[in-house]
Amino acid sequence: MKQIGLLSILSVILVLSCRSGPHPIEPVPVEPNAPIAAVLEESVPAPAEPVVFDPLLVPEEVHASTMEELRAFIEALNAIIRARNYTAWVSYLSESRYAEINSEAFLAGITEDLFQRDQRMARDPRRVERRVLTNSRDFFYNLVVPSRSNDRLDDISFVAENRVRAYTIERGMRIILYDLQLIDNRWKIIN
Repeated sequence: MKQIGLLSILSVILVLSCRSGPHPIEPVPVEPNAPIAAVLEESVPAPAEPVVFDPLLVPEEVHASTMEELRAFIEALNAIIRARNYTAWVSYLSESRYAEINSEAFLAGITEDLFQRDQRMARDPRRVERRVLTNSRDFFYNLVVPSRSNDRLDDISFVAENRVRAYTIERGMRIILYDLQLIDNRWKIIN
């Protein structure tokens, strides 16, 4: 009686799985005393191995063309920053980066960093006024415009198929300029 019940359950499972999936599952012969977990394990195909991106396998032609594309991207971005065009600058940001820049925690941290930097640079640190950043526009005018209008792309490294880290080289050190991602066929700053 137990064998008939087990076979009935397996038959229902196999019929239902055949209807729901694009590829029918072949019935597995069942031994009379086989545990149900072992039978189910044999009948379910193993998932495909995920494809892992290897940056070392990026062809030199792809690296070179991406480098040139990003040089043009950064030159255009520099011109926008020099022109103090906040609206155009925002169009270069990913939605997540824009949201991060507008977050209270991020702006509070940047406000504190600016204040400490201004105190270190001042003749009398007690007279330094704290500039409070309240939104991405304040961030753009107080941080981006003074420091990012003359960036130079010297190197890139692929992080993923559609993600690249852009570097400049100063005094023999690679300094990260931007983390960029190709979103809707357009490069966007994600960090």
